[in-house]
Amino acid sequence: MLERHIEWLAKRFAFVSLDEIAHHLEADRPFRRPVTAITFDDGYSDVYYHAYPLLQRKGIPAAVFVVTSLIGTGRPQIFDRFYRMLQLLQKCGMPLAGTLSAALRDNGFDAGPLERVRASDEEPFKLMTIALNGFPQQQIAAALASLEARVPLPEGELDDMAPMTWEMIETMHRTGMTIGSHTASHCVLPSETPENAYAELVSSKQTLETRLRATVDHFAYPDGRFNPAVVQAVNSAGYRFAYGVCQFRDRNFPLLSIPRKILWERSCLNMLGWFSPSVMNCQVQWLFDRQDHCEHDHFARKNGTFA
Repeated sequence: MLERHIEWLAKRFAFVSLDEIAHHLEADRPFRRPVTAITFDDGYSDVYYHAYPLLQRKGIPAAVFVVTSLIGTGRPQIFDRFYRMLQLLQKCGMPLAGTLSAALRDNGFDAGPLERVRASDEEPFKLMTIALNGFPQQQIAAALASLEARVPLPEGELDDMAPMTWEMIETMHRTGMTIGSHTASHCVLPSETPENAYAELVSSKQTLETRLRATVDHFAYPDGRFNPAVVQAVNSAGYRFAYGVCQFRDRNFPLLSIPRKILWERSCLNMLGWFSPSVMNCQVQWLFDRQDHCEHDHFARKNGTFA
């Protein structure tokens, strides 16, 4: 499917590096023809095993935004663990919001946002999104550890979601792939305290620059979520370019809120389950997205967190 996406894009755009696009935006200098850059978030090892060889074979540049605390650990992303745990709880017939609320309270945290969950949100992905946006990652991690102690995930459940190693990242970097930051732990920055968010931004940048011996200018917001204070922190941490997953732009820092279009594996299929050039065209043109609305609240106000 990735190859089909690339083939469709190749007929309509020139592939360029993220640096080229960023520098043209910085100089307010248009390209002579339509261009596109390919990026991958999170730093999963399958990018190295599957996407990287394909891109090398076709001579296409790309960028990978990595979560530095996971590199080389073999540990999955916290949201992957969280989602699988909620699926397992649902399979066991346990109430999701109530069980998660109890785990939070058992660890000494207020479970308030979950006590207002509607019946329609009692579903793994929706509840995970509510929790990740409502609680700092430290609280989610503590509650998740308690749940895993009670209801262990099956062995090998998350093996296919392992992060890349440093050797993989260094190999990609040496061959011209852009390596950017995706925070140290993939925390949702507006849900964190200002101190934690800034530390995540700075430590991930410093870790990458030390290991790669190169300046890291690019940052991608976890889950595409940011607000004015988060953007200001990204600026203070020294990043020159940052990327969301919607069309929202911060008027004060347009280069720190560059839009990207997400293309999931099944995002360009027709009703028969086949790749559809027409659906791909609609996705690339943002025709399925409301221009005046984004599901992410970029102006959220939360007590004790970034505002």
